[in-house]
Amino acid sequence: MEITTCATLLDCLHRDEHRLDPAALSVLTDEGWTALIEMATRHGVAPLLYRRLKAPPLAGCVPDGVRKRLRGLYLNTAACNMRLYEELRPLLLALRAAGIPVVVLKGAYLAEQVYRNIALRPMGDIDLLVPASQAREAWRVVKELGYRLLYPATETLIPSFGKDFVCRKPGGFAPVEIHWTIRIAGISDKKDGMDDKELWQNARTIRIAEIDAMTLSIEDFLLHLCLHASYQHEFAFGLRGLCDIAIFIERFEPEIDWSALRARVSRHRWCKGVYLILYLASVRMGAAVPEEVLSALKPVDPPAGVIEQVERRLFGAGAETMAMTSNTIDFFKPGRLGDWARVLWRRLFPSREEMTYMYPIPPGSWVLYGYYLVRIRDLMRRHGAVAWRLLRGDRELTETVRRRAALREWLFKADAQ
Repeated sequence: MEITTCATLLDCLHRDEHRLDPAALSVLTDEGWTALIEMATRHGVAPLLYRRLKAPPLAGCVPDGVRKRLRGLYLNTAACNMRLYEELRPLLLALRAAGIPVVVLKGAYLAEQVYRNIALRPMGDIDLLVPASQAREAWRVVKELGYRLLYPATETLIPSFGKDFVCRKPGGFAPVEIHWTIRIAGISDKKDGMDDKELWQNARTIRIAEIDAMTLSIEDFLLHLCLHASYQHEFAFGLRGLCDIAIFIERFEPEIDWSALRARVSRHRWCKGVYLILYLASVRMGAAVPEEVLSALKPVDPPAGVIEQVERRLFGAGAETMAMTSNTIDFFKPGRLGDWARVLWRRLFPSREEMTYMYPIPPGSWVLYGYYLVRIRDLMRRHGAVAWRLLRGDRELTETVRRRAALREWLFKADAQ
């Protein structure tokens, strides 16, 4: 059932509208329709499924109850996104009044300017980019609007540690992430981020939420989508990430400077992740990625079964075995005892900066040492059940760890120059 449902959903989402045979829908049982809707919802593509299925000649194959349920999900996305844009507008106005340049990232730009229908692209937060030199001023502005800081726990770390601050207004609709740099991995990972100076030089003016703002250049935005889905989320971003890439390419196909994008990828040695996500967007969604681009980016040393492993991550987004953190993978992957000890020590007793990022500890305070006990308690709450299953030899989780560890080791190993 899972494989059939996934194949049907992929055909529904493919950019070729004739990809799906209406006969494949005619044989779906009530159970099959339920599974299709649930999978689409889990992957954040239910509104796209609704749009495809209400169009002829597919509409006549869809039961009324299914159509009503999908329409409800579509309208709910529209209502939620309207509230999100209502929250975005005063943020942009306040930051502009303070003289702080703002780049609108990810969903807020995609839904309005790329999908061109805010009901088609679900969003969970607002992502903005400001210059690092004005990050503290940006926090002052949003603080005056009533937002409260979620991360880092200590505002003095802005912007000296990490890559963003996350805040939320009491009673507000969505959290707001304000970045001052674009990294593609966790705060302690050594993988490079995108060039901040280059991002601002290439940024273009747009109008969003009826406000003049900026977004990344076409090539930088596409690259950001690829890095976010591959290196940042290690492909556990679901089918929505592939749809974003395919629809973005369709929207800007005549304008994309593929040679510039390839040059950036090669310079930063990101060929592995970018190739894999573009390849899957092309094969699974019909994204118009030039064959010469894929050939130029294709890694010379892909391990056996890497495409299968990446697809397992993509299609299984949201499953328990897919949600394990990289720290859990590092600790339980096969290795020497000394490696395990180092990972355990690093996670139980992170640096002072990391602790101040996670907990409201005044810099230099002796209270820090007491919070290490809080850290251990929090780790047990979050990861204790999975860790116990792994220690007991759960075969499914053990195999997932083995595959994830192999994929991470290859993916984050620098591309050959």
